[in-house]
Amino acid sequence: MSAPAYDELREGTELGPYRLLVAVAQGGMARVWAARHAPTGRVVAVKTIRSELAGNRVYQRLLMDEARFAAAVRHPNVCEVYESGEASGVLYIAMEWVTGESLARILRPNRGDVPTPVEPRFAAKIIAECADALHAAHEVRAEDGSLVRIVHADVSPQNLMLTTTGRAKLVDFGVARSVANSKLSEFPQLDGKAAYMAPEHAAGKRLSRLSDVFTLGICLYEITTAARPFATGNREATIQRLLKGEFQAPGEIVPDFPGALERILRRAMAMEPAHRYPSALRLKAALEEWVAYSGPPVREEQIAQFVALRAGPIIEERETVIARAMAAF
Repeated sequence: MSAPAYDELREGTELGPYRLLVAVAQGGMARVWAARHAPTGRVVAVKTIRSELAGNRVYQRLLMDEARFAAAVRHPNVCEVYESGEASGVLYIAMEWVTGESLARILRPNRGDVPTPVEPRFAAKIIAECADALHAAHEVRAEDGSLVRIVHADVSPQNLMLTTTGRAKLVDFGVARSVANSKLSEFPQLDGKAAYMAPEHAAGKRLSRLSDVFTLGICLYEITTAARPFATGNREATIQRLLKGEFQAPGEIVPDFPGALERILRRAMAMEPAHRYPSALRLKAALEEWVAYSGPPVREEQIAQFVALRAGPIIEERETVIARAMAAF
């Protein structure tokens, strides 16, 4: 498979039944486009490998694995995969278009540089929904009924989105693995973000569903404190700090941080997997219980209002650009 076909991708390019409209994001492996599905006219997200990596079979396999793993997870809090394929020598995944913004961006309201914490009860509601999505991934079964044993292995605020309707969405299974069949060490250049690894991941040990529980705990820490517990700015130093389990207590960063929520967070982030919640579903239950007894229910419309406040102008601008591209192409 040659890279030039990927170099030729641009606004207006037809890729199978999809017409690319606007490039909306780019990560370490892939680029994501807003695209129109010709038969239905609906907007979808189309992911393609970055052109400079397109000839690498490892990245080709990762993209197809992502399509396979994500398509197997059917859950309202998981970004739906419609199909994957190849057109004009280009591998692609077509997915649900999520109108919203990532938690990473929402931490920095309206393109601001200074992170601002999410109110603890809102954060607990959001992370509980993400935990439910992860549990669905962990419980995917093969045709014979056996667990596929999917581990997302890349849970971070960049891969957790909030929609304009107030729902959390887990996205990007690009690093996801079936621990029954392969190890992340096969893909050293894509083995997750150091600041969001579980200790066993950083130590090069086999991962499990409890590794995702740990990294979801990191996300809860970050969005409630606006600080990353292990990040140092240096990969090796970050890993060493992670392996030692060293992080500042949330209550030292945020005055009056809820003690019960900190206890939940610390259990999710226990160094030993056996000391964590035994599943993402149990973490979800703990968070929902705390939200229930700490105040009134947190409703989706409240989260929707929060998304509009934090990222409304960014989302509106993106949707306007896509609408113009729809009219042009």
